[in-house]
Amino acid sequence: MKDSEKINIIIDQPIPSNTKKEKGMAYYAELLKNSKSEKPNTAGDTKSVDLNKLKEKKLLSVEEASELFGIGRNKIRTISNDKDCPFVFWIGSHRKIKREEFEKFLSDLNSI
Repeated sequence: MKDSEKINIIIDQPIPSNTKKEKGMAYYAELLKNSKSEKPNTAGDTKSVDLNKLKEKKLLSVEEASELFGIGRNKIRTISNDKDCPFVFWIGSHRKIKREEFEKFLSDLNSI
């Protein structure tokens, strides 16, 4: 019989549970090692933001305004909660921060 004509038969045999654990742990360890080598994980950095692009945008999300101006998201939400706030543009229940008006607001605060 030629090698190409041979048939491989796999017989299911029970694998001891400790062998399953070892193979499973080795598999997950390999996955973790590969994922760490592909992307370095920095704590708290979910999204890298280009500040130059944010300076060009007219409307910012709360998160973008927080990154650009160095103010916490909760503080921005607190000072912009009023529906008549001059630097907030409401889209339904979503708020967008008008960058230029917010800069003026902050500079007025600093001059007090």
